[in-house]
Amino acid sequence: MLAAATLVAAVLRLVGLGSQSLWIDEVFTWMSAGGTGPFGRQELLENVHGPAFSVAVHTAMRLLGDREWVLRLPSALAGIAMVPALAWVAGRWIGPRAIVPAAWLAAGSPFLVWYAQEARNYSWLMLFATLSAGALLGLHRRVDAARVIATVATVGLGLLSNLSFALLAPLHLKWWWSGPEVTRAARRRALGLALLVLAGVAAPWLPQIARTWDWSRLHPARAAAADTPALRGSTTFHVAAVPYALHTFAVGPTLGPSPRELRAHAALAALGHHAPAIAATALTFGVLAVLGLRALARRRRVADTLLWLGVPMLVVCWFAFQNFKVFHPRYLAVSMPGVLLVLAAAFADLRGLVRVGLALAVAGLWALSLQHLHFDPAYRREDYRGALAAVRAAIAPGEQVVAVGCEEPVVYYGRGLAVERWWLGHVERPERMRETWQQMTERATGTWVVLSRSEDLDPRGRFAAWLEAQYPDAPPHRFAGVTLWHLPAPATDAPASVVTP
Repeated sequence: MLAAATLVAAVLRLVGLGSQSLWIDEVFTWMSAGGTGPFGRQELLENVHGPAFSVAVHTAMRLLGDREWVLRLPSALAGIAMVPALAWVAGRWIGPRAIVPAAWLAAGSPFLVWYAQEARNYSWLMLFATLSAGALLGLHRRVDAARVIATVATVGLGLLSNLSFALLAPLHLKWWWSGPEVTRAARRRALGLALLVLAGVAAPWLPQIARTWDWSRLHPARAAAADTPALRGSTTFHVAAVPYALHTFAVGPTLGPSPRELRAHAALAALGHHAPAIAATALTFGVLAVLGLRALARRRRVADTLLWLGVPMLVVCWFAFQNFKVFHPRYLAVSMPGVLLVLAAAFADLRGLVRVGLALAVAGLWALSLQHLHFDPAYRREDYRGALAAVRAAIAPGEQVVAVGCEEPVVYYGRGLAVERWWLGHVERPERMRETWQQMTERATGTWVVLSRSEDLDPRGRFAAWLEAQYPDAPPHRFAGVTLWHLPAPATDAPASVVTP
């Protein structure tokens, strides 16, 4: 059963690995792994968002090139390894009856599949959160050099995969300290050595970590977001953030409101349209959550569960309230193995038709979510690849490409073309917008405009409306999440006013 679940996981993660275009954060991964220049010690120390993952992606690029599937391959392999890893931890933390359910939950989870097919470090984060849990649970039985080394290695790699791994520190300290009385002295001695090694591992990145974020925003006396604008869009935190995160953990981002619908500030309309899927998800996984927590309570695992799931949620919410970092379900990915273990505990204790019925309900919701992932354009990532392929097929000598909104993917797919950047924030000052746009377009005999991710800087779509009014003979061409215009000649006579839709 474990081999079968691992095989299914491999199929779900490797099929279609390169079918979708890279999105902005994946291009950041390509850049941090040496895609745009050298990759050495200095570049590695400047990367606080997962240097270990960047090394893996850099190695893959050196061996296989920098196509989409190559950049995502390290994530996919980690996603496949999640199946035996979670089954191993389930056996140690819950009991032997949880091994098979945990394996199949890890194999089919749309959340895990989504991040296993993304060139970001969250699949690695979840894998090392799982492996470190298994290593720490092993210290309960016996403390020896091999177990301590395994624990320190998995924790260190977790920290170097994603800094949010540190949110597990309370849980890890509890596990390290607990256990039979006979091993407590040995664990106390090993803890000091382990902390010293981990501090040495993290030390080279501490100066960059101190410079990357505005840590003063976390000062207790500071009013949350009182004197600074929100980090992204109109708000850094929303009351629906936690329910949306739980929904995403349950069925992935491909069942219910799509990320583009939510970014377009159409959340209420989206909730109404997707109400049946949301209700089915809440009912199925709500029942499983209650049953799983009850099963864990019988095993005296409730405190562990609260530390694994509750502490990261509280910290990430606090960061958002303090306008320190935006809220997103992926920043809670470190808790996802714990979520799946709660579900595995429920299935471990269920019997008969109830177990079969809930398993079929989960399988049906997950199958629909995965079908959306591969076949529904509404849930696909922005199609920069398709837009730039259209540009390459028709661009003439002397013409330029102008990236508006989200710029880095246009740079990646526009390599070899004359790519310029134009800041969408100019829409707030119409005169400045017209002036800078005229300066941009008069540089070339023609301009290809690639617009995407305009929701934050231009939620009302003023730039697109103005552009279409200024160039009525240049109709837009729409790809998934991307709009393309071809302006065949520079226009110097701009309208006197900005069109507002």
